Amino acid sequence: MYLRAMQTSNNDSQLILVQQNLRTLSQEVVKNHADYVDQLDLSYNCLKDLSWLAEFEQLRHLVLDSNRMHEAHLRTLIRPLPQLEVLMLNKNEFSDLPTTIRLIRRFFPNLQYLSLHGNPICPDGLELQPFSSYLRYDYEYYSNYIGQSLSKLKFLDHGLVQRTYHYESFPLKSYAGKQLIQTTSF
Repeated sequence: MYLRAMQTSNNDSQLILVQQNLRTLSQEVVKNHADYVDQLDLSYNCLKDLSWLAEFEQLRHLVLDSNRMHEAHLRTLIRPLPQLEVLMLNKNEFSDLPTTIRLIRRFFPNLQYLSLHGNPICPDGLELQPFSSYLRYDYEYYSNYIGQSLSKLKFLDHGLVQRTYHYESFPLKSYAGKQLIQTTSF
Protein backbone atom coordinates (compact mmCIF):
# COMPACT_ATOMS: atom_id res chain seq x y z
CA MET A 1 0.00 0.00 0.00
CA TYR A 2 1.28 3.43 -0.92
CA LEU A 3 1.02 5.66 2.14
CA ARG A 4 2.08 9.26 2.17
CA ALA A 5 2.13 10.96 5.54
CA MET A 6 3.82 14.28 5.98
CA GLN A 7 4.13 17.02 8.52
CA THR A 8 4.43 20.56 7.20
CA SER A 9 6.28 23.43 8.84
CA ASN A 10 3.16 24.87 10.50
CA ASN A 11 2.45 21.62 12.38
CA ASP A 12 -0.29 20.49 9.98
CA SER A 13 -0.14 16.76 9.35
CA GLN A 14 -1.47 15.13 6.21
CA LEU A 15 -2.25 11.53 5.40
CA ILE A 16 -2.82 10.83 1.73
CA LEU A 17 -4.12 7.43 0.59
CA VAL A 18 -5.36 8.11 -2.92
CA GLN A 19 -6.22 5.30 -5.38
CA GLN A 20 -5.56 2.42 -2.99
CA ASN A 21 -8.81 0.51 -3.62
CA LEU A 22 -9.62 0.84 0.09
CA ARG A 23 -13.00 -0.24 1.46
CA THR A 24 -12.06 0.82 4.99
CA LEU A 25 -8.94 1.97 6.80
CA SER A 26 -6.91 -0.72 8.52
CA GLN A 27 -6.54 -0.69 12.30
CA GLU A 28 -2.78 -0.38 11.84
CA VAL A 29 -3.08 2.81 9.80
CA VAL A 30 -5.63 4.24 12.24
CA LYS A 31 -3.44 3.38 15.23
CA ASN A 32 -0.30 4.88 13.66
CA HIS A 33 -1.83 8.13 12.37
CA ALA A 34 -5.12 9.02 14.06
CA ASP A 35 -3.56 10.96 16.93
CA TYR A 36 -1.86 13.61 14.81
CA VAL A 37 -3.43 13.79 11.33
CA ASP A 38 -5.51 16.88 10.67
CA GLN A 39 -5.79 16.52 6.88
CA LEU A 40 -6.88 13.21 5.35
CA ASP A 41 -7.28 12.52 1.63
CA LEU A 42 -8.87 9.20 0.66
CA SER A 43 -9.95 10.11 -2.86
CA TYR A 44 -10.47 7.51 -5.59
CA ASN A 45 -11.06 4.53 -3.33
CA CYS A 46 -14.11 2.33 -2.69
CA LEU A 47 -14.86 3.21 0.92
CA LYS A 48 -17.81 1.40 2.46
CA ASP A 49 -17.14 1.77 6.19
CA LEU A 50 -16.27 5.05 7.94
CA SER A 51 -16.56 3.88 11.56
CA TRP A 52 -12.79 4.28 12.08
CA LEU A 53 -13.05 8.00 11.32
CA ALA A 54 -14.05 8.75 14.92
CA GLU A 55 -10.48 7.94 15.99
CA PHE A 56 -9.14 10.97 14.07
CA GLU A 57 -9.82 13.54 16.77
CA GLN A 58 -7.49 16.16 15.23
CA LEU A 59 -9.03 15.91 11.77
CA ARG A 60 -10.02 19.27 10.27
CA HIS A 61 -9.94 18.54 6.51
CA LEU A 62 -11.41 15.39 4.96
CA VAL A 63 -11.40 14.59 1.24
CA LEU A 64 -13.52 11.62 0.13
CA ASP A 65 -13.87 12.45 -3.58
CA SER A 66 -14.67 9.71 -6.09
CA ASN A 67 -15.49 6.87 -3.69
CA ARG A 68 -18.92 5.90 -5.05
CA MET A 69 -20.32 6.83 -1.64
CA HIS A 70 -23.97 7.47 -0.87
CA GLU A 71 -26.02 8.22 2.23
CA ALA A 72 -25.66 4.72 3.72
CA HIS A 73 -21.89 5.17 3.95
CA LEU A 74 -22.27 8.27 6.13
CA ARG A 75 -24.47 6.22 8.45
CA THR A 76 -21.46 4.01 9.31
CA LEU A 77 -19.96 6.89 11.32
CA ILE A 78 -20.19 6.10 15.02
CA ARG A 79 -19.99 9.61 16.47
CA PRO A 80 -19.79 13.24 15.36
CA LEU A 81 -16.55 14.94 14.41
CA PRO A 82 -17.07 18.46 15.78
CA GLN A 83 -13.56 19.58 14.87
CA LEU A 84 -14.03 18.94 11.11
CA GLU A 85 -14.19 22.18 9.11
CA VAL A 86 -13.69 21.07 5.48
CA LEU A 87 -15.50 18.15 3.82
CA MET A 88 -15.03 17.27 0.16
CA LEU A 89 -17.50 14.68 -1.20
CA ASN A 90 -17.19 15.43 -4.92
CA LYS A 91 -18.03 12.86 -7.59
CA ASN A 92 -19.86 10.38 -5.38
CA GLU A 93 -23.42 9.04 -5.54
CA PHE A 94 -25.34 11.15 -3.02
CA SER A 95 -28.87 11.33 -4.39
CA ASP A 96 -31.16 12.38 -1.52
CA LEU A 97 -30.51 16.01 -0.55
CA PRO A 98 -32.49 16.13 2.75
CA THR A 99 -30.99 12.86 4.01
CA THR A 100 -27.45 13.76 2.99
CA ILE A 101 -27.60 17.17 4.64
CA ARG A 102 -29.25 15.77 7.79
CA LEU A 103 -26.37 13.26 8.13
CA ILE A 104 -23.73 15.90 7.44
CA ARG A 105 -25.31 18.21 10.03
CA ARG A 106 -25.34 15.40 12.62
CA PHE A 107 -21.79 14.13 12.08
CA PHE A 108 -20.01 17.37 11.11
CA PRO A 109 -21.72 20.10 13.17
CA ASN A 110 -19.03 22.77 12.72
CA LEU A 111 -18.47 22.41 9.00
CA GLN A 112 -17.38 25.59 7.26
CA TYR A 113 -16.65 24.30 3.75
CA LEU A 114 -18.57 21.60 1.88
CA SER A 115 -18.25 20.52 -1.72
CA LEU A 116 -20.66 18.12 -3.44
CA HIS A 117 -19.85 18.67 -7.12
CA GLY A 118 -20.57 15.74 -9.39
CA ASN A 119 -23.23 14.14 -7.15
CA PRO A 120 -26.82 13.67 -8.36
CA ILE A 121 -27.98 16.09 -5.62
CA CYS A 122 -25.77 18.92 -6.90
CA PRO A 123 -27.15 20.75 -9.95
CA ASP A 124 -23.79 22.44 -10.51
CA GLY A 125 -23.51 22.33 -14.28
CA LEU A 126 -19.73 22.12 -13.99
CA GLU A 127 -19.56 19.75 -16.93
CA LEU A 128 -19.77 23.02 -18.88
CA GLN A 129 -22.02 21.54 -21.51
CA PRO A 130 -23.35 24.10 -23.98
CA PHE A 131 -26.95 23.38 -23.01
CA SER A 132 -26.96 22.18 -19.44
CA SER A 133 -29.98 20.28 -18.15
CA TYR A 134 -30.05 22.25 -14.90
CA LEU A 135 -31.48 25.70 -14.31
CA ARG A 136 -29.94 28.48 -12.25
CA TYR A 137 -33.02 28.17 -10.03
CA ASP A 138 -32.10 24.55 -9.25
CA TYR A 139 -28.68 25.50 -7.93
CA GLU A 140 -30.10 28.44 -5.96
CA TYR A 141 -32.65 26.16 -4.28
CA TYR A 142 -29.96 23.56 -3.51
CA SER A 143 -27.56 26.17 -2.15
CA ASN A 144 -30.22 27.92 -0.07
CA TYR A 145 -31.45 24.60 1.36
CA ILE A 146 -27.93 23.64 2.44
CA GLY A 147 -27.14 27.13 3.72
CA GLN A 148 -30.26 27.15 5.87
CA SER A 149 -29.56 23.62 7.16
CA LEU A 150 -25.87 24.12 8.01
CA SER A 151 -25.71 27.39 9.93
CA LYS A 152 -21.91 27.51 10.28
CA LEU A 153 -21.19 26.79 6.61
CA LYS A 154 -19.30 29.62 4.89
CA PHE A 155 -18.43 28.05 1.52
CA LEU A 156 -20.41 25.63 -0.63
CA ASP A 157 -18.95 24.02 -3.74
CA HIS A 158 -17.33 26.93 -5.56
CA GLY A 159 -18.47 30.01 -3.68
CA LEU A 160 -19.66 31.76 -0.58
CA VAL A 161 -22.87 30.50 1.00
CA GLN A 162 -25.74 32.88 0.43
CA ARG A 163 -28.79 32.36 2.57
CA THR A 164 -31.15 34.93 1.06
CA TYR A 165 -31.87 33.83 -2.46
CA HIS A 166 -34.94 35.31 -4.08
CA TYR A 167 -36.52 32.88 -6.46
CA GLU A 168 -40.02 32.38 -7.70
CA SER A 169 -42.41 30.34 -5.67
CA PHE A 170 -44.89 28.16 -7.50
CA PRO A 171 -48.06 26.94 -5.77
CA LEU A 172 -47.94 23.24 -5.15
CA LYS A 173 -51.03 21.32 -6.17
CA SER A 174 -49.78 17.92 -5.10
CA TYR A 175 -46.95 16.24 -3.31
CA ALA A 176 -46.31 12.52 -3.60
CA GLY A 177 -49.63 12.14 -5.39
CA LYS A 178 -51.69 13.84 -2.65
CA GLN A 179 -53.56 17.05 -3.29
CA LEU A 180 -52.38 19.85 -1.01
CA ILE A 181 -54.75 22.66 -1.86
CA GLN A 182 -58.17 22.80 -3.40
CA THR A 183 -58.08 24.53 -6.77
CA THR A 184 -60.95 25.81 -8.82
CA SER A 185 -60.90 26.35 -12.56
CA PHE A 186 -62.79 29.30 -14.03
